[in-house]
Amino acid sequence: MNNKEYKFPYWGPLVLDFDLEDEIISLLLEKGKENHKEHLDARKKLVAVIDKAYYYEEIEWFYPLFSPYVNTYIDAVSGYKTNAFNNQNLPTEWKLDGLWINYQQSNEYNPPHSHSGDLSFVIYVQVPEEILEENEKTNHKHNNPGPGMITFDLGPEMQFGISASTMMPRVGRAFMFPAWLPHHVLAFKSDVERISVSGNITFL
Repeated sequence: MNNKEYKFPYWGPLVLDFDLEDEIISLLLEKGKENHKEHLDARKKLVAVIDKAYYYEEIEWFYPLFSPYVNTYIDAVSGYKTNAFNNQNLPTEWKLDGLWINYQQSNEYNPPHSHSGDLSFVIYVQVPEEILEENEKTNHKHNNPGPGMITFDLGPEMQFGISASTMMPRVGRAFMFPAWLPHHVLAFKSDVERISVSGNITFL
């Protein structure tokens, strides 16, 4: 570079990658166990090929615990050049449009899809070590990121462009992103259960 300075002006949707406290993770797991009821079955409204997916019956307790993270996203957007809400500040009032828990088993997956509302999030509350080990052993054998990964897809693949971002889940890790952003989850073969919680947010 002959000592010349340069930079890469990256752009794209704002995806917040953060960690949740153990208290919230424990509560999501504990209250998730209470939702195995027929009228709380979430499968008919989800595209995921996952047999065990349930809505939380009561969600008011979640608001005060999760609000700081929504506020963090709102603050981040304020410094992020975006045309959201016609370049005005995001509203601070919001509501949950559903909160559900997924019990992903071996060979189950989530095909490319997007969500309703303004923001969506996914929280990983149980990630067995076997999935991480499986990924390390096999992620170079196929032309994909490997088993157990979540991928955010910005658009079609183009020369000199990055069209996707892929991450490995771990306990406590969470992502918040625009609801329109397509994403998918790859299957794993390990005989274990991975548990995640997802929800949609609409600004008022």
